[in-house]
Amino acid sequence: MTDNPFGHERDAELGALLRIHLEGDHPAEFVARVRAGLRADLTAGPFDVLSAWMRPGIAAAAVIAIAAGWYLTSGTRMEVASTTPVEVFAAGGGADVMLATALEAR
Repeated sequence: MTDNPFGHERDAELGALLRIHLEGDHPAEFVARVRAGLRADLTAGPFDVLSAWMRPGIAAAAVIAIAAGWYLTSGTRMEVASTTPVEVFAAGGGADVMLATALEAR
């Protein structure tokens, strides 16, 4: 082992210990295990990964849709006598804004 834990040189003693523990007596078996693990990871395509997210995603979308529907239907409704844009804007409390905008130009 090296005396400096942040050294950039290879540690020959540590490398030898890792080879002994990882490869064992039969290095070909170790290589076969690593390649089999890599093949297993590569067989899962993008659609396999996305399908794992499908059920939680649909459940989350349903919860959000129900909450939004409840929020939108539980609020008070504003009754407007006319549908002209000025009266609709004024009914919502926009009369002060309209007056300030009209007087600002003067």
